[in-house]
This record gives sequence, C-alpha cells and structure tokens, in this order.
Amino acid sequence: MVQNLKKFLFGLICGITVTASTAVYASDTIQTYLFPVRYEINGLNKEMEKEYATLNYNGHAYVPIRFIAENLGAFVDYNEQDSEIKINHFPASTVLLTDNKYPNIHFGLIDLYLDGGYTGIRGLLSLDDIEELLTKKEYKIDFKLNFYDKKNDLMGSALGSTKYGSSGEKRTIGMGEIKYVAAGEVGDFSKYDYVKLEILDIEEQK
Repeated sequence: MVQNLKKFLFGLICGITVTASTAVYASDTIQTYLFPVRYEINGLNKEMEKEYATLNYNGHAYVPIRFIAENLGAFVDYNEQDSEIKINHFPASTVLLTDNKYPNIHFGLIDLYLDGGYTGIRGLLSLDDIEELLTKKEYKIDFKLNFYDKKNDLMGSALGSTKYGSSGEKRTIGMGEIKYVAAGEVGDFSKYDYVKLEILDIEEQK
C-alpha cells in the first residue's frame, strides 16, 4: 500500500497530461499555467481550499501534496531546516493497536528487526482529533509494546516515545497527526504471537 501511495502521488505530480490556461510565472526561469481542475477521490468530490492551486508545467500537473495526501488519509510534515517533506500513512495491511484507556491513540507496527541481542521496532503513532479527551494542541506520548507468545506468556516489552525523532530532534504530536516512532529493548521478540499497546504517559507541550 505504501508503494502504491507513492506511485499514485508521483503520478499525480509528474505524470498527468493537461490542457493549459492562465499563465503564471513561478520564477524567472519556469513558466507554469493555472489549471482549473476538479478532484474526485474514491468517488467523492473534494473541494480544494483557495490557498491551493494546481499548475501545469510542460504538460504535467503539479498538485498540492498536502491536499492530495491528507485526502488519502496520510499526514504531511515539512522540515524547513532540512527542506524535507515527510508523508506518513498507515498501510492497508497494518493492524492498528489501541490502549482501551486512550481510544484516540493508535499504533501500527511497520518493522521489527534484531540487532545482536536487541529488538528494534519501527512504527507509526496517530492521535485522532477528539477534543473531549485532549484539549491542548501538542503532546509527548510515552508508550510500551508488550510482546506475547502463543501460550499468552509475556516475552518482553519495548519502550518508545514521540519525544525524539530518529536524529535526536525534539518532536511532539498533535491531533490528527501520524508520526514515525521507534521503540526497542534487549531481548529477542521476533517470534511473538501478538502484541499489545500500553500508553504510559501523555504530557501536554507548551
């Protein structure tokens, strides 16, 4: 599903032949055209906000990636310092884990790997937009993944947090967002039968 999403977005941005209309100069060297097109996603018409525009450059359509990705259920984040656009999306085959105490928080296990005597976990954590449960904008979430064998015995637990990214930068998660998270612990949990999510702490960030 991730690959299909990437191909779909790439095709939309780079591969659609269109008819030009009003000319717009995006820079001193590139000439583009406003393309007044309508969007239909999964059979539903999607109105594009006024601040967005679809452009035609050399016969290809360039669309706002946030508009398209979010309408496909993905979350888009921009790192201005690194000039990097990040798109996070739960693959269709991903089993979403939820702690019953926090029904608006979900975790999807994307990858589990062994590094010597250490089990590392890569996943996605989402915070649904439910104002009744959380009223502030940004949060740090600490969580634990409990791995069980076929006999329902606990094999081990891995701790994780939204506090820091892969390169050590401080991060938070807001309502409606999906963030990449990592967890891990000493031990081999690779032959687990099932896993449970446990939310340890939610801290409001100011």
